[in-house]
Amino acid sequence: MLSTNKTSRSTRPLLVEQIVESLEELIRNEGMRPGDRLPSEAQLAARMQCSRNILREAVGRLTSHGVVEVRRGLGMFVGTADTIRSFDSLLRSSMTISVGDLLEFTEFRRAIEGYAARQATIRATDEELSELGRLAQAIDDPTISREESLMRDTKFHLRLMEIGGNRLMAVLLASLLDFLHASMDSTTATPRDIETSRELHAIIMDGLMRRDPDAADQAMEINRQHTISKLKGHRKELS
Repeated sequence: MLSTNKTSRSTRPLLVEQIVESLEELIRNEGMRPGDRLPSEAQLAARMQCSRNILREAVGRLTSHGVVEVRRGLGMFVGTADTIRSFDSLLRSSMTISVGDLLEFTEFRRAIEGYAARQATIRATDEELSELGRLAQAIDDPTISREESLMRDTKFHLRLMEIGGNRLMAVLLASLLDFLHASMDSTTATPRDIETSRELHAIIMDGLMRRDPDAADQAMEINRQHTISKLKGHRKELS
């Protein structure tokens, strides 16, 4: 792996993604089991030839997914059933969040994601747009489960917010993961409608790649209307 000790804004997201993949490969290739201790931060940074900041960001992503567990004063460990279960519980949050709440959340999400999409057409580097394109394509892989598709969809929208929004907006959306998952779970068909999903994400990427703020903003509005339509249909089914 090329040295990642000196990074620029344009290369950082790609480097973090590479380290995430490398850590996942390390766990798989060495046959590590849940609860096994990972090498120290210093050892991993040297092994991955990356800075500690890049490593910490990658570990943070894996921790949020339950794949890695950081125990203060003890080190890093492979995630256990409990950490993964806490992550999976987000997918079940639609059982406790009402459709009315999700409709209100959709309005909030539209406002901040529309802004982020507009800003991304101006701010995003070519590398960041390519990263978003890969994330969008990964959502509709026909070989993955519905649950994995939802998680990848979440990752795409959070990354778009990071790139085009501001830090506070990204933190706000991340803090509402229960609502984001519940919204996606309630509006995603079983089995998944891959063609519709692919089309909705394609229009977002088209506006972004053309660096057209109005087109990107309109794409988010189309997504909002689709979500609202699905939520209202879901409410009728429950009534």
